[in-house]
Amino acid sequence: MGKVNNRVDAIRKAYRDALEAARDRPSAEAWAKLLAAGKELSLLQEPRAGRPGRRGRRASSAPPTIHDLEPETESRPEPELRPNSEVEMGTLD
Repeated sequence: MGKVNNRVDAIRKAYRDALEAARDRPSAEAWAKLLAAGKELSLLQEPRAGRPGRRGRRASSAPPTIHDLEPETESRPEPELRPNSEVEMGTLD
């Protein structure tokens, strides 16, 4: 883990040096170095979303269906479908 800490320290030192240089002698070049050092430091501090960790990710399954999201309850029987009293089944007029 020493490599990572050395890199972090080097980037932080470069940023501090660039900041001091920009304060002492404000110029376009000094501000450009400060901006570049700041971007590098920001990238270092942001979590790496695109890279998997050492353990890797769990295999993602298919998204849950509506039935998976419903709370489990006692199963109720489906309501019986009965024809309307005015319309009898089998006759269409």
